[in-house]
Amino acid sequence: MPVTRPVIMGRQSRKYNPRTRTKRPVGLQVDADQSPTKQHPYPQKTGNRWFLPNPLGARLHQKSGLGIVVDNGIALLPIEVLFCHWNRHVPVENDWVNEMITNDQDFIAKSVVFDVSRSGGEIVIPIANSSSDKDSSKSFAIKWSRNQSHFKNEPISHIRWFWASSNVDWDELKMWVDGVISVNCIPEIFVIDDEMDITMYRINYDDLSGNQKTWDDLTNQEVANISKSIENLKSTESGCYLPDTANWPLSSIGIEHLSGINLREEEISWVKSKLNNDNDDNHDLFSYLTDSGCILRPGFKYGCKWRVYDDEVSNSHAPWLLQPYSDAPQSWEKLCLSVRLAEGVHKKWVCGFYHAENWQFLNIKRWLPGRV
Repeated sequence: MPVTRPVIMGRQSRKYNPRTRTKRPVGLQVDADQSPTKQHPYPQKTGNRWFLPNPLGARLHQKSGLGIVVDNGIALLPIEVLFCHWNRHVPVENDWVNEMITNDQDFIAKSVVFDVSRSGGEIVIPIANSSSDKDSSKSFAIKWSRNQSHFKNEPISHIRWFWASSNVDWDELKMWVDGVISVNCIPEIFVIDDEMDITMYRINYDDLSGNQKTWDDLTNQEVANISKSIENLKSTESGCYLPDTANWPLSSIGIEHLSGINLREEEISWVKSKLNNDNDDNHDLFSYLTDSGCILRPGFKYGCKWRVYDDEVSNSHAPWLLQPYSDAPQSWEKLCLSVRLAEGVHKKWVCGFYHAENWQFLNIKRWLPGRV
């Protein structure tokens, strides 16, 4: 006799329906409105590609950017064949998928990435089909907007994909991003998990700056007041306490508490370096951002190094959650978590790199196909 579990009433209070997860079955799906009246031919193996004859081949290439042109047809990559099977009613043999997985253990993941990348109507062409010398060999595919011709226009983005469990090589990733941006394209990352579910990201550089008074804006008298306050500091477990708030001119440094100013260790170091006329502190990320008019507050609650404000803390929320390169997430799974948390509280997640004698800030944000 089957066991009937009691219904937990709290779960039934949720009114939304979970999204439908695509199963992508193998086998032609009969659709009276869209299926061809005459079955398309089976792809024929030719080298490491699969041949489809014209006129079907010509139509797939001209309208959808699929395959490369060969005599009397087109030659498709295996991931393009499966895309055509799912979306263009092209049949495959019963054991074809098993054969492809035997040849490439990532075949399923690549096929799902390729299918999702085209789900917004965009033209996406595998990098193996591109003849342009501007395309990075690290890219998986290049993409055109759905209202553009891949024959006449330049691509808008380059795509790479990673397993969620794989490590993030930040140096290599930044090099790829720089290369893609240099050809006026958008770097896009597709991260796939063990459920074959994909989360998509776009990457760009952000300018972190604020409107706060900097050290160079201080008068000689204000600098003297700071020097006197530092002489009277009281050390605490997390930094120091300055008992006088009346003469403290920097709202970006320290927080007012107990009728005094509380400074963190990094703030004490910054103030002392300025008093000592140490002008060689541009390599220090805290110094760089503070000198750029930003306010830095601990990011403990958000799983990052700092919350970065461009205005008074009392006037606005922090636009950025910042993690230095040295502390950046080491796996895509952890990186996805950081970005999701940041965007859940309406902030940008950025990673700070010191490159070419300057700081650069890589912003990674989620996005969905069909949205340019």
